[in-house]
Amino acid sequence: MKNSNLKQAIAHLRRSDKVMQSVITNTELVINNKPKPSCFHALVCTIINQQLSVKAAATIEKRVLHMQGGRAFNPIKLNTMKDNALRGCGLSSNKTRYIKTIAEAVVSKKLNFRKLIHLDDESIRNTLISYPGIGDWSADIFLMNGLGREDIFPVGDLIIRKSIQHHYKITPDSNYDEYISIAENWRPYRSVASFYLWKSFHQK
Repeated sequence: MKNSNLKQAIAHLRRSDKVMQSVITNTELVINNKPKPSCFHALVCTIINQQLSVKAAATIEKRVLHMQGGRAFNPIKLNTMKDNALRGCGLSSNKTRYIKTIAEAVVSKKLNFRKLIHLDDESIRNTLISYPGIGDWSADIFLMNGLGREDIFPVGDLIIRKSIQHHYKITPDSNYDEYISIAENWRPYRSVASFYLWKSFHQK
């Protein structure tokens, strides 16, 4: 996100939600200004990060990249790697299959990211979840981190829900509708609010 857009988003969130205003005031959000990775790289990273700590996922990413060679995941190279080699990097059998399926789809041009990025959020989500191992959480994280979409609320993210429970004083057994209702005040910058909530939880 451009700094000008971020400033606009922060101003909107401060105005629209007093709780979020406090979260922003007390949370240091570090914006990564590095060029965005390729869509394929971002999606592979998302798959690797499923149900893992940030540290564990980063370790596996480094191992797979070292074995593949290069600084970014490459669909042609990953598609030709042996499954046992990927599992040896720490990937589960399922994640190995998910990544190889995506790699094959890109190589065969069944999945065309150049066309995909021009679609609306929901169309991108529907396309991605048609592939094994890509659920709502993975699609949302890809939209946020891979494409920089500004109005995504990954309600399936446990850390963000825990952060909302803490700041908005709701119980852990609250249903998703309650979280979604809280997030309505953040539109059209739900992604920015989510980043703040995630950072706030890890800052405690």
